[in-house]
Amino acid sequence: MKAYKIRSLIYLSFFIIAAVVYYHIEQKENFQNTILISQTADLQTDGQSSKEVKEELEEDLK
Repeated sequence: MKAYKIRSLIYLSFFIIAAVVYYHIEQKENFQNTILISQTADLQTDGQSSKEVKEELEEDLK
């Protein structure tokens, strides 16, 4: 009976550790995707004046 409880506690511990690791990996990927999207937006606006960018945005909204 005691071995069953210890084994269950070990399985529960591994499950919690795996869930925490998975959560951190997901957060890291989401953060990297956010950075990539913002860098892409910056690259698209390079070479254009802010007035041109504003005009493009206004045209897209119409």
